[in-house]
Amino acid sequence: MEADAKNRRQIRLLVKKEVLINNAVKGYALDISEGGMFIYTQIPFPRGRLIDLCFTLAEGLAPLKPQARVQFVQEGVGVGVVFINTSQVDKERLKRFIEENLEAHPLGPEAAAVDARKKILIVDDSPAARATYKNKLALMGFVAREASNGLEAIKAMEKEMPDLILLDLQMEVMDGVKFMQILRTGEKWKNIKVIVLSGRITSQEAEKISAFTVSDILPKMTTTPNKLVERVRQILEG
Repeated sequence: MEADAKNRRQIRLLVKKEVLINNAVKGYALDISEGGMFIYTQIPFPRGRLIDLCFTLAEGLAPLKPQARVQFVQEGVGVGVVFINTSQVDKERLKRFIEENLEAHPLGPEAAAVDARKKILIVDDSPAARATYKNKLALMGFVAREASNGLEAIKAMEKEMPDLILLDLQMEVMDGVKFMQILRTGEKWKNIKVIVLSGRITSQEAEKISAFTVSDILPKMTTTPNKLVERVRQILEG
């Protein structure tokens, strides 16, 4: 328990490095600390499972091959692991790699830390659509959260403020139009960027949405995950 608490306090560096799991499954480390990493993988390794990792910190260097324990699972996205049985030499290599990359970041150490990742809230009643967007956003370095309707989205925002919302319009319980009405009248939420991403938009919905400030309206049928991520980046950087 003490080791786990210590690991949570460690600075986690944003990275994107290929990781080989159990000499068979390829994943990508999206952040790394001296004590562990988060690995993007579609394989559902259970919590507590011991796995063997192999990854390099830089081209030309010998790979690190620590054993790790799965600490938590983010379904459909990946796993957070804690390194165990790591040699002192590899611990020093990890520490030096993290320190050097934090200092070298053009916007300073804070911008390189995992807590600087932009948070995206996906509001869509389709589990398949949410999973597709979430996987792509996570792989590209974003923190992606989910809600199946507007009411769930409001509850999610009360816990964590998103930087951008991907919003479907036609949903049960609370649709996208009603959600936008609440969003834009809430003092702490009114400036959150929104991309409307819907299968079809009726003329009545289009008229209502035009009354709100949205960053873009994209059709689901022709907007690929790659195009969506690129548009998200453009809006957040603009």
